[in-house]
Amino acid sequence: MKIGFIVECGPNGAETVVIPYLARQLAPEIETDVVPLEKKPLLKKQCGAWAAQLLASGCDKVLIVWDLLPDWGEFEGSGCLHVDRQEIFQSLNNAGIEESDERVHLVCIHKMLEAWLIADERAIARFLSTAARQVDVPRKKKTESIRDPKSAMNEIFRKSHSRYNRYEDRLHAIEIVKHMQDLSRLGRLDTFRRFQAKLLS
Repeated sequence: MKIGFIVECGPNGAETVVIPYLARQLAPEIETDVVPLEKKPLLKKQCGAWAAQLLASGCDKVLIVWDLLPDWGEFEGSGCLHVDRQEIFQSLNNAGIEESDERVHLVCIHKMLEAWLIADERAIARFLSTAARQVDVPRKKKTESIRDPKSAMNEIFRKSHSRYNRYEDRLHAIEIVKHMQDLSRLGRLDTFRRFQAKLLS
């Protein structure tokens, strides 16, 4: 099965590697094709045309994945899932894809990708630790409710006094995910469970 992903990030953004990697952990047999769209307004406007193109190119399914609170582009307040969905459905409709089309699914991460990463503090600790120094990372509950997950991740890195004093998503997000021994912590998050359900449906 071939899955297309439309993600909200630049060409070398964290989501271009993290989302397909997680998908293959859930379904090792799948092939992936990723389209990065740099800003949320761009994703909401162009996702329909790209979804149609991915389906036409042989994808069996397309997942549109975006952050409720992006750090790209203009300020968007606290984010509104309803508005995002309506604009995405309009883009899909403009491309001839009906809202009821079971080949296309929407997954909004609350509130940023880092909320998923912070959910497994064990993986962060393994990544930050060295043979000479063990880093302990406190567990955080309800990571999807963290006001600014990227800042929270930066705080974890800063307080670790490790070899990395600042979190860089393009470099570190995929490394943290690769240090996850399983996806049990992610499985406690509503938006990850939705990602899993839509991927495997």
